[in-house]
Amino acid sequence: VFILKTLGNHHGIQVFLSNDFVPSEYSRVLLAPDYFIPTLADFEMELLEIVYSSKFDQLTHSKILGTVLNRLGIDRKLFGDILVTENRAQIIVDQKFTSLFQDGIQKIARLPVKLEVVSFEELVEAVSDYQEKEVLVPSMRLDAFLSNVLKLSRSQTADLLERKYVQVNYHLVEKSDYQVKLGDLVSVRRFGRIILLKENGQTKKDKKKITVQLLLSK
Repeated sequence: VFILKTLGNHHGIQVFLSNDFVPSEYSRVLLAPDYFIPTLADFEMELLEIVYSSKFDQLTHSKILGTVLNRLGIDRKLFGDILVTENRAQIIVDQKFTSLFQDGIQKIARLPVKLEVVSFEELVEAVSDYQEKEVLVPSMRLDAFLSNVLKLSRSQTADLLERKYVQVNYHLVEKSDYQVKLGDLVSVRRFGRIILLKENGQTKKDKKKITVQLLLSK
């Protein structure tokens, strides 16, 4: 976004973000002339309420994400935040794919569901499933990072990379020596997601102290 804004400033173009209008983790970018005044509608997003009976089971972020990716077979970039509270669930999607979501998803984890378009005024405040954890790692290499955060052996981590189970910021990464950076979102199929939040210095034995956010698969 910083690069886009820098380039835009030299060409009379403004960069607008959807999360300036709607509080969200993911954001859509809109490039427009410097005289343009955008509205939320210009970002072409839809808020879908996932209607279901919470008497029988609770939907979770991971259940919804898994169903969308596996059943619809679409790119993660085509939908935004998944918001889950005690008895409600919502998902922000690209407006062009609203019908695909509504027609393609009738069940999530064996629960019958119906996806209904609602106003962004009804956006819920999600209950975060993330857990913060402090970890010691020998280096910021991806294999060392995963081994220590997920408590895996180096051979198990190597196997995950070989199987193409690991993504960083939604891009496949197969190199074990990839250097994990602050803010990186590391997704590991069957395990969950990890965000590197902080680097907290080093121990006397030169191990790095880091803080991560974990969202483990359920």
